[in-house]
Amino acid sequence: MQTAVVKGTVIATARHASMRGAKLLIVQPVDAITGSPAGFAQIAVDVLGAGIGQKVLLSSDGKAAQDMLKADKTCPARLVVTALIDPLPQG
Repeated sequence: MQTAVVKGTVIATARHASMRGAKLLIVQPVDAITGSPAGFAQIAVDVLGAGIGQKVLLSSDGKAAQDMLKADKTCPARLVVTALIDPLPQG
C-alpha cells in the first residue's frame, strides 16, 4: 500500500474489457507523513471516483485490482486506487 496524489487523467481509446467503466489516473506517490513526492508518477485504475488533487491509497497487488474491477485473471491492471483519503482538519 502506498499513498499518492492524483495529478491528472489518462484517455485510452482502447482498453481491456475488464477495465471498461474505470478511470485511468496519473498519480504521484508521496510520503505518508511529509506529503513530499516519493518516486515517479504512475498510472492507476480508479473505480472510486477520485478527483485531481485528492490523496488516495494505492495497491500494487494484481488480485486487489481484479477484485476492485470485478474481473478475472486476464485483467492486466496492477496498480489500483483502493481508498480515498480525507484531509485532516487544520487547527
